[in-house]
Amino acid sequence: MDSPGLELETHGVAVAQVAHIALRMGRSMMANGADAAHTSAAMATLAARLGYRAHVLVCVDGLVLTLENDSGFRTKVGATFTGAAVNVGTLAVLADMLRYGPAAFDAVAYERLPWERRGYPHWLVIIGVGVAAAALARLFGGAWEVVAVSLVVGMVTQAVRMLLARSETNAVAGAAVCAFVGGSVGALGMKLFPGIPPTLCLVAAGMILVPGVPLLNGVRDTLSGHAGVGIARLLTGTVTVLAIALGLLLAAGLFDDNLPLNGPVTMLSIGEDLLFSALAGAGYALLFNVPPRMAWACVVCAMVGHGLRTGLETLGIGLAAASLAGAFAATLLARGLAHRLGVPAVTFAFPGVVAMIPGSYAFRAAIGGLQLMNAGEHASLAVIGSTLGLAVTAIVVTTAIATGLCLALASFPSSPHRLFESKGVSR
Repeated sequence: MDSPGLELETHGVAVAQVAHIALRMGRSMMANGADAAHTSAAMATLAARLGYRAHVLVCVDGLVLTLENDSGFRTKVGATFTGAAVNVGTLAVLADMLRYGPAAFDAVAYERLPWERRGYPHWLVIIGVGVAAAALARLFGGAWEVVAVSLVVGMVTQAVRMLLARSETNAVAGAAVCAFVGGSVGALGMKLFPGIPPTLCLVAAGMILVPGVPLLNGVRDTLSGHAGVGIARLLTGTVTVLAIALGLLLAAGLFDDNLPLNGPVTMLSIGEDLLFSALAGAGYALLFNVPPRMAWACVVCAMVGHGLRTGLETLGIGLAAASLAGAFAATLLARGLAHRLGVPAVTFAFPGVVAMIPGSYAFRAAIGGLQLMNAGEHASLAVIGSTLGLAVTAIVVTTAIATGLCLALASFPSSPHRLFESKGVSR
């Protein structure tokens, strides 16, 4: 809708063209892993470069953009954005468009600039995700046999995910299918090692599917005043996690009905912990299409988060408190690095906290729940106690991680509009 009779134009740039470019940028950012505040700041910066003041409303159903100058205003509604993809390379390209755009900020010139970064070769991403799954299995305390099988599971799961993405399968249904296929491969692979339970292999298969960045964006959006988008993202992420759990449990029930409820907890040395944390971060850098000049940030955040938690645990600090400290440190570091590089902080924060998520506790609690369901009133007190203990541990540790994230995201607030005013880094 427009103010009556107005044909806005600034320095030869028509308002319709500016609105089209700004909304296109905003939709691309939201669809590739940016939070609402980051997207609003980018759209406002672009409009200012082209001679307009912008007011952006990020809604669940799309973007609403109002452009104004001394002559009047115009409001335009953008298309909806879907999916939970993460493409840091594209976000970096869009940020570079603002920092290194044409000197005259001509709208036509913006249309000719690259709007996305091509991803890494599919085979490299598949290998990277396999390495990440193997590293997570080791960080969770898995034996080397579990690590080896998890490498294969991660590669198969990512290949299936890419195949489903090309066929435009529903994201939630696709997550369940990938979890089932990956879990099945893991359960079958662990048949080669009959003395070792496949629990941690199944957990690693599920962790690489968790929509971590959308979930963290939901937290950040809610904290930054974009509650509608934040709650929608949190609900979608929660449903996706439940679908992943269903796929894993179906695979476990189909190939192995005797998963142990309890298992030994292995703590790695600091050196080994840092090594496998770095490998997990590198794998996520490939999955998120992080440009090589930024990939080190994922690795560093991963090492700081899990390495700090392990160090604190060796000093006698409890698991929940150590997880809170690790999540806070990793997220705070991610904020600083992301501000310097001009991309959303959560894309670096997730690799820093993913290995701390108590997936093994939650999965074993689900196994205990199934045992209770099957046993009914004949369930033993040992199974009841173990299930409750695992569930409480998973809830407390997850809450501690979320608290650390929220504290880091809310600390030392700065205007998001300053994200695109720094010189950034060279190409």
